[in-house]
Amino acid sequence: MAGSHSDPLAHPEVRMGGAMRYIAGFISTVALMGAALIVTLRHDMGYETYVEVVGGLAALALLSQAVLFYGLDISRAQIWKSVSLILTVPLFIITVGLTVWMFQSLDQRTMVMPNSAAAATQPTLLQ
Repeated sequence: MAGSHSDPLAHPEVRMGGAMRYIAGFISTVALMGAALIVTLRHDMGYETYVEVVGGLAALALLSQAVLFYGLDISRAQIWKSVSLILTVPLFIITVGLTVWMFQSLDQRTMVMPNSAAAATQPTLLQ
């Protein structure tokens, strides 16, 4: 036990958090989300530009939270957090993407417009 720490606060996992990091993370997140709100309320850009700007601001807010709140970095003590995030992000994207695709195709299959060709071929209760 010659290499053990007698002080539990000496471990890098415990020392990574601090009040200043949490305050900076909170302020940066609120500022970025406030900027996204202002962009949304102004209505002065095209749809594609709007989506890119708001998406970029949201990505920056997530990045600031990951670095400042969760302490994600590539140091030897914290690499497991970064690896778990890297492995979780594709699953999240696949889940959201499949959900959007399912609802989009569900809308096409169930919300048939009355004057469409698909509506003419579907039987009704009166037929």
